[in-house]
Amino acid sequence: MNKNIDKLLKENPDLADYFSKLNNKIDNLEQQVEALTFTLSKMNRHIFGTSSEKINSTEEERNLFNLNEAEANQNLNAAEPTIKKVVKKRKAKTTKAESFKNLESREIIYDLDESDKTCHECDTSLVEVGSKTRETIEVIKKAVKVMEKSITYKCPKCNSFHKLALPNLPIPGGIATSSLLAQVIVDKTANALPLYRQSEDYKRIGLNLSRQTLSNWMIKSSLQLELIFNKMREDLLDKDIIHADESTLQVLKESGKKANSKSYMWTYVSSNYDDNIVLYEYTSNRAGKNAKAFLQDFKGYLHVDGYTGYNQVENVTLVHCMAHLRRKFYDIYVSLPEDKRANSNTSEAIDYINQIYSLDKESRDLSINERYEYKQVHIKPLMIKFRDWLNGKQLTSAPQSGYGKAINYAVNYLPTIMNYLNDGRLELDNNKAERAIKPFIIGRKNWLFSNTPNGARSSAILYSIVQTCLLNKINPYKYLAYVLDYLANHNISQIKLNDILPYSKNIIEDFNMNKEQ
Repeated sequence: MNKNIDKLLKENPDLADYFSKLNNKIDNLEQQVEALTFTLSKMNRHIFGTSSEKINSTEEERNLFNLNEAEANQNLNAAEPTIKKVVKKRKAKTTKAESFKNLESREIIYDLDESDKTCHECDTSLVEVGSKTRETIEVIKKAVKVMEKSITYKCPKCNSFHKLALPNLPIPGGIATSSLLAQVIVDKTANALPLYRQSEDYKRIGLNLSRQTLSNWMIKSSLQLELIFNKMREDLLDKDIIHADESTLQVLKESGKKANSKSYMWTYVSSNYDDNIVLYEYTSNRAGKNAKAFLQDFKGYLHVDGYTGYNQVENVTLVHCMAHLRRKFYDIYVSLPEDKRANSNTSEAIDYINQIYSLDKESRDLSINERYEYKQVHIKPLMIKFRDWLNGKQLTSAPQSGYGKAINYAVNYLPTIMNYLNDGRLELDNNKAERAIKPFIIGRKNWLFSNTPNGARSSAILYSIVQTCLLNKINPYKYLAYVLDYLANHNISQIKLNDILPYSKNIIEDFNMNKEQ
């Protein structure tokens, strides 16, 4: 049959050309079907599936019936494990005392009236023989009107007047104390509670605070706190390792843009080996020049995802994200039929990546120098092996297929991911920046948009300070109440910025959330 077809094709050149075009068309359609099937699978997983990228079929599970497993994993010279090593201690249950240790306490005593401390039967005075105590939790949300009075004195001899001036409020001429402002700010930036919901909640306890009033308070508070934000930015840019990421934001009243246009909030985070600082910056677009402008005074390593806009940043060495690379293969992996996953190329790629992550985890507790040496000896050879494997697979993969695109992405970005090997402080992925942008994304789902660019900029300042507090395990309510009060009652020349930053040693000691009251 095939010989007859070959004979016909030789005798009819036009027919041969037609069949060639038809075969190319079939190949293109098959690639389109594969791409659409992959896209549909990815969308379904995004909407209905789990967000975890954990693969249930681990290497150990795949080797469950591997008869050579014992021989492959033997080490007859290894020391026998001890009972202490193999018997895992059960984590002690948290006691009530430990759960309550950070709470402020007050004592209520239920005692008999003096008239009842005499026995009604025999008229003998009662003697205390013991007591019974119970512990309860009480939470009361209420508004308190505080009457502040400054008493004036007069000298009867010289007629001079003397009084203690009232302390300044954070917002001159206002009614809000620093504690109230702190509550509004933290509810919005840490608890993702929109201002209109806060307004309704305050009405329930007798305060008629409109959404506009709360919005004004946030913007005016951010103006007071901008001094701290600028110092935080100066300190962050003075480091030599930064993580960066960005996310969309909708601003309704933005000059020259439609209300449904996308604006962006960028985040910049310090390394795990420096002071914990996270900064947010609002911009009207995603252009790389925004990152370039923000980081113009920064020199060093910049952890980023695959967005090419960061290529515009000068004087930096980009360290791209292994997690993003892994995600490309994971999306292919979960789109495959289950019976084809274990022996697929995507599974092999993920195994390489998982091995690299496993070695990186082993290095976490080492000193910086020791971690650098560990990377060179253990991780670098495996990354080179993975790179060579990718280069080989690129030659045989269809570029337009989902798998081909994952291979091409990996080939392009693995060299800059391998910059992670250059320093013991560098990380394998950009998850720190992604975690930092997540609270903003969660908040955005609740309040959807900012009304004006001023509101977006204020949000950037307030988010920066509150999230930096949380990174340092600082109580954001107490810190903001303290610092707003401090700034309102000190001239700029008197302010000691280094002493009031949310990562200052004394601040961490005084406002630590784990500190006993």
